[in-house]
Amino acid sequence: MLRTINHYRSLKCAISVISSSLSKVSILARDKPPVIDGLVPNPSERYDLDDATKRHLLNVSFKAHLPVADEYDHYPNCRWAVVEYKSRSLRNSVEQLESTARQLVDALKKVDLAIIVAIRLNDKEKEIYRKKGNILYIKRTNSPVSIPTGNNRVVVNIYEPHEIDKQYQEYDRSLSKWQS
Repeated sequence: MLRTINHYRSLKCAISVISSSLSKVSILARDKPPVIDGLVPNPSERYDLDDATKRHLLNVSFKAHLPVADEYDHYPNCRWAVVEYKSRSLRNSVEQLESTARQLVDALKKVDLAIIVAIRLNDKEKEIYRKKGNILYIKRTNSPVSIPTGNNRVVVNIYEPHEIDKQYQEYDRSLSKWQS
């Protein structure tokens, strides 16, 4: 009987861990880039940089040994965004954004925005970074994290999935006003 109870508890724990992991995976699904200035990218102008076909459409090839962000999106106000859905760490995500921006600029592509979508900052990252509004800051210097884009620099924006969900609710409401 005790063995059955322990087996049941371990199964229950395993199911809990799996469902928790699955919910985190669905939270960071790439189906919702942030709403910027009340606009979302046109689906036909969202480029998954992990997809060779999409990279070919952009006429861009990335160096295999350099990290690459997840997406390159075109917003209707002619702004281009490099988007990273948080990888192992924020530092890694910033490196991916910076490397991708450099390679895109070298290929004569615009980079106006750098965006990280992350569930949250973990305790170790909170010692280094701080989120103020939707801007990522280096805590020690109290300066925004920025990446070079040719002759300019762009500030790294950071969004949590629940913030993006809220943006889409507001975006949908604004669309329904125009359709009425």
